[in-house]
Amino acid sequence: MKKNITEEWDQSIDMLATNNQVDGDHYKQHSIQPIEYIYANKLSYNLGSTLKYITRNKGGKEDRIKDLMKAKHFIDLELEMVYGVDQQGENLGKYSIEVTIG
Repeated sequence: MKKNITEEWDQSIDMLATNNQVDGDHYKQHSIQPIEYIYANKLSYNLGSTLKYITRNKGGKEDRIKDLMKAKHFIDLELEMVYGVDQQGENLGKYSIEVTIG
């Protein structure tokens, strides 16, 4: 039996990496995938990782706490690496490793 064009197109779309998730479905429940939002808004690695962890809905309370702590860590990294300040917003001075995001 020959497949129709619509069926072939649907199968091709289903095979795209952006339509598949490895190991679970903790992002699939959202109307937009975190990776799509990250690329569309040109977020840095740290801010993208923050978004990923706050969007994820995997496991129970302990898992949620771990994800929020990871998100907080990536915010702290962004503050240090991009803005040259610590968690309280204080200038790191010579300890700064500021980078420029294009």
